[in-house]
Amino acid sequence: MADCVCLENRSPARDRGFESYLFRTIKKQKLLWGFSPSKTRMVPMDRKKELKFLFLIIVVFIAACVETDIYLPAFPDMMKWFKATEGQIQGLLTWNFVGICLAGPFYGPISDSWGRKKPLLVALGMFLLGSLITLFAQNLNQMLWGRILQGIGSGGCFTLGTAIIFDAFQKERAINALNKLNTTIPLIMAAAPMLGGYLNYNFGFRSNFLAIAIFVAVSLAISIFQFEETLPQQNRLPLNLPKVLSDFKRALLCLPFWQITIATSVLFGAYIAFLSGISVLFVVEFGMSKAIFPFVQAAVLGGWVVGSLTTKRAINKWSIPKVKRAGIFLSVLGGAFVGLIALVAPRDPYLLTTGMVIFAFGANWIIGLYFPEGMEILPDIKGITASLMTSARLLIAAFVVGLTSGLYDATIYPVAIMIVATIAIFLPLLLRFDRNRPESSTAELTETINH
Repeated sequence: MADCVCLENRSPARDRGFESYLFRTIKKQKLLWGFSPSKTRMVPMDRKKELKFLFLIIVVFIAACVETDIYLPAFPDMMKWFKATEGQIQGLLTWNFVGICLAGPFYGPISDSWGRKKPLLVALGMFLLGSLITLFAQNLNQMLWGRILQGIGSGGCFTLGTAIIFDAFQKERAINALNKLNTTIPLIMAAAPMLGGYLNYNFGFRSNFLAIAIFVAVSLAISIFQFEETLPQQNRLPLNLPKVLSDFKRALLCLPFWQITIATSVLFGAYIAFLSGISVLFVVEFGMSKAIFPFVQAAVLGGWVVGSLTTKRAINKWSIPKVKRAGIFLSVLGGAFVGLIALVAPRDPYLLTTGMVIFAFGANWIIGLYFPEGMEILPDIKGITASLMTSARLLIAAFVVGLTSGLYDATIYPVAIMIVATIAIFLPLLLRFDRNRPESSTAELTETINH
């Protein structure tokens, strides 16, 4: 672990090249899948063109956001139509995550070499092909292949959409654009299951996949005819595979990095496992109406969204360490409540959902604060660490969902056990990380955010 840069060795002046915390956030989000900030140039543009790019990015992001959650309310009907088990149906979500996380790290380096438009069109093309396969799939294997292709394509939408923001907007405008996205995207994610429930209830489960295909087709058409390349030819660089592999090796051998990565990944995995597990359990086993279930699912997503929207205000009021402790406390409280209700009222979907809303709120605070710290552990390869952290999070989430579905027994117990096990994993990892973290690093991060 000699190559792992400890937090104690960080210089307070290392990361003060940006003039605001929000712009630092933009840089980090652009680095999410391996982009290099030195490879792009701010391109001044008029207000009309900025709105055009913002509209394009929102359209692209909508398809990528809804494809994960919109069809979850249709799980029970899909089980009947495909004559599949609950575990097999949940595999549609698991393999979609696998597609996203395996493809995501490649889009950054490739687009730095080829520009943004060509990889985006390829990603949307695969996304559309996968959507058409799911729309017309006659068996579960065809549906699985379609979901994998959708994951590979949607990973490019997230990656390249964020890169386009960083390419196309000047600093202040980029901040405003990212703020608008950060407000819009969570609302879209929360609305997706309600839309999916409505479509499934009135038109059947295939209407969800038709909606995804329409979203993607519109995104592809707009990208073909309206998108102008944002990365000039002179700013593109050739791929450097040996350097990328060397940087990945450094990150793989860094213990503090993996303490944060594993902790935040199992939290996200438990959150997704609950959302996917209740899609069948609440409707088929507990008898909940298919018209009501989307609102129950949206409540859990709402806990996550509210956590996202309140993070900065909480930091300004209480400081980062207190918000981190509050997030940990809420996640432990919510998870323990789910475990308790599983023992005393295992068929009460509303009490179970209440506990998960609390868990989701706290988990969002934890992930929102520890994710940037994970990127700072190896500050000279932030693109690699962010790429690896995000891919690991989706792979672990896929594993947790797959394991939970494999243990499915028509009760809440497998989901509750997984949530309690998550607490047993993330709590000691984060406590140990914070115990070894110097106060100076916390003070520096707090100062940066307040600035």
